[in-house]
Amino acid sequence: MNPDLRTSTVLLLGDPVAQSLSPALQDAAFTMRGIDCRYLARQVLPEQLASVIDEIRADDRILGANVTIPHKESVVRLLDDLDDMAARIGAVNTISRRGSLLKGWNTDVEGFQRALAEQSPSPHPGEGRGGGYRTVAIIGAGGAARAVAAALQPVSDLWVIARNLEQAKRLCRDLEIERGGPIAMERMQATIARADLVVNATPADLPPAAWLRPGQRLFDLRSRRSPDGRAMLLHQGAAAFEIWTGRSAPIEVMRAALERAAEAVHA
Repeated sequence: MNPDLRTSTVLLLGDPVAQSLSPALQDAAFTMRGIDCRYLARQVLPEQLASVIDEIRADDRILGANVTIPHKESVVRLLDDLDDMAARIGAVNTISRRGSLLKGWNTDVEGFQRALAEQSPSPHPGEGRGGGYRTVAIIGAGGAARAVAAALQPVSDLWVIARNLEQAKRLCRDLEIERGGPIAMERMQATIARADLVVNATPADLPPAAWLRPGQRLFDLRSRRSPDGRAMLLHQGAAAFEIWTGRSAPIEVMRAALERAAEAVHA
């Protein structure tokens, strides 16, 4: 076994993180692969993020980290290097180390693509990427929404709905979205009405169920509330595991652990 993988730690950085399902699936993967590593959720306020990243950089027992709300965009400037996808979309959900250097990755894009393909057979046969959904309404404009938008380009028309319209405009500009664009919250219902796929990339209960029409697809990224969200968590987590360890992810072991954790939450 690689000595760097012994008695190691991987952190989850976010606020809140106490109810995360990620520790269950990652600890199951470490155990299955015989890697002596613990996955620990750590609540980090925005003003603490820089010091925590410095702590990770200085401690070679920390193998890496996951990053969640609200730090996926703000952590970018604190890292030493970015993979191409993280650099393109301006959001990081996974950190790895090489010596004292920290590299940011975005496995949310792959996680969403795999989850969408797994959970939603394409409504238009022959269309793969984007699931064949031609018009998509994304609610939210943070790091998760950026990953979803990148995953669906260039197949779909992408409408990004956000309370902070400037944030939605920045997302569309950064990702060079030409088909679709930013939408203010007061136009959310009308935008959802014409969408084939609606993605909730916020912590809130959106959209109201009454706004959805029969046959319209809602993909809710919240893993504690939605099978779709758990599928995305699984696949992005598997990709992150492989980045940290260089080992293949035991996907079915991780899936079973995730479902057990979700059942415990709702018991």
